[in-house]
Amino acid sequence: MRKELFKQLLNKYMDGTASPAERRLVEEYYMRLAAKEAPETKSWPYRMRVWIPAALLALTAAGAFFWASHLKGHAVTRIKETPSLKADIAPGGNKAILTLADGRNIVLDSTRNGAITRQGSAKVTKLGDGRLAYAAGGARDMSADANQARVEYNMLSTPRGGRYKVSLSDGSNVWLNAASSVRYPTVFSGNQRVVEITGEAYFEVKKDPDMPFIVKVNGAEVRVLGTDFNVMAYKDEDDWRTTLVNGSVIVREGSSSGSLKPGEQAIARPSEGVRLAKDPDLEEALAWKNDLFSFNNADIHAVMRQLSRWYDVDVRYEGNVVQHFNGDIPRSVTVSRVFKMLELTGGVHFRIEGKQIVVTP
Repeated sequence: MRKELFKQLLNKYMDGTASPAERRLVEEYYMRLAAKEAPETKSWPYRMRVWIPAALLALTAAGAFFWASHLKGHAVTRIKETPSLKADIAPGGNKAILTLADGRNIVLDSTRNGAITRQGSAKVTKLGDGRLAYAAGGARDMSADANQARVEYNMLSTPRGGRYKVSLSDGSNVWLNAASSVRYPTVFSGNQRVVEITGEAYFEVKKDPDMPFIVKVNGAEVRVLGTDFNVMAYKDEDDWRTTLVNGSVIVREGSSSGSLKPGEQAIARPSEGVRLAKDPDLEEALAWKNDLFSFNNADIHAVMRQLSRWYDVDVRYEGNVVQHFNGDIPRSVTVSRVFKMLELTGGVHFRIEGKQIVVTP
């Protein structure tokens, strides 16, 4: 079966529009693959192996399929509902707060689409599908001194369980992950474009050789002209990472700096400087923007940090869980679906107690 056709069938399987014959075809194909490839799986790329059950996961009502590459024999296992997972929590969505220059807050998820306000010379508009756009009122004033007094700053922030996109006045786009923020001038002026972020953001920067784009994060900076890149800088992570997709960037942390080429990643820690990863897992780093969780030998604490941000839950550990996880899971599924998939490893279990998740061996 051709890969693209199979992906189309899986999409139909996920959203419930597959016919009975199409459902049987997907399930039979998957089971034949499992029987053919156990115990060796070298003939299929790793990402394809884990992508298949991620799609199947979203559809199953009584249980979930999970391709656990670290389980003996690579067996396909089916699990049933457990009482501890009957309570459920919906995934995050398009939620954000816009803080204006005068300190007023606008809750965007409860604001109608259309023009919201005017900030300086910029018109601010809420578009559909979780997007905010700034349109400058006129040509850029090249006099930095003349404009400095008129610069107004806005901040877009997402709560836990939120995401949003903003198009800046220069045409650059910023996607915010959950529990993140970006602070920016409503209209860029002078000889550089400077924004500040917390959490995680993906940038598509409009090229302008006369006005470099600078992202300030945790006391460091990422300097670019025009490029696509991701910055992950959550305070509860051990380090912050810049992953370059296109173009080139320079990352500076204190007196240390490094230049990135497409496909490379800069890893920085306070007082330790910048080190470069030449062959990072790009799918893992960019998964959130593609509406996925992607785990590459991730320990339970790394997994739960991501889940707590997206599902807006607190986490409590009872006992020592040492399991590591590999695979891709859609961020569009409820939290119980994610837990069922992770429980198939046999080394971890979950209880949902209101907005708190209890993790046990």
